[in-house]
Amino acid sequence: MASDAHPSLRDPRTHIRALGGAFVVVALVVLLASVAVALGIPLLDAAGIARGSALRLALRSAFQFVGFGVAGVGFLLVTDRIGFVPVRWPTREDLKWFGVGFAGLLGLYVIATAVFGALGISGAESAIVEQGADQPVYFLFLIPVTVLLVGPTEELIFRGIVQGLFREAYGTPVAIAAASAVFAAVHVSSYSGEGLIATLAVVLLLGGVLGVVYEKCGNLVVPAAIHGLFNTVQFAAAYAAATGLVGS
Repeated sequence: MASDAHPSLRDPRTHIRALGGAFVVVALVVLLASVAVALGIPLLDAAGIARGSALRLALRSAFQFVGFGVAGVGFLLVTDRIGFVPVRWPTREDLKWFGVGFAGLLGLYVIATAVFGALGISGAESAIVEQGADQPVYFLFLIPVTVLLVGPTEELIFRGIVQGLFREAYGTPVAIAAASAVFAAVHVSSYSGEGLIATLAVVLLLGGVLGVVYEKCGNLVVPAAIHGLFNTVQFAAAYAAATGLVGS
């Protein structure tokens, strides 16, 4: 990972490049994700995939994250910064950070869940869990989606681009915190209920772990793989609980 840049914070262009760039890429994500879903729905209809079915919901999610990927790669191409986000075949050092990052992510989630339980704090309702409540196979369909699309595209946007832009302007610590805050904010629509703030706080911390791992290894493949595997564990647990394989 490149060293921190130290531009003058008195220069308005520093803030415009960082904040403006982050705003543009997130806006592109929202727009192109919606476009991708709108274009994909007729394909699902043509294929005869029933509305409301688990497969249709999973494929709709896949289209959404294709939009994420198009937004991220498009931003890098248009700004002529395709090399801005480092991607390479994982080295032994990368594998070490993969293990550390995944253990840290899982451990933090378990600790946060235990603390919430001890304090009597309820987490927010997850839209994904609600969608899969009556058709648990939905969680299994989401596993390839999260490994192949969600992990890579969300990490491209939030760690690769947003965190990179903030790092150039404000340094690594601020970049990790700011990108994690954007990551949490974008997930507001994924949850509902009284525990929304507490749940988003956990998402913020999880994003911070991914941000630290990215800075340490300098390879987007690592946080993308951690993200995908972490979501896979969550979906597998949700499937097991919904089907009675384990206690809910």
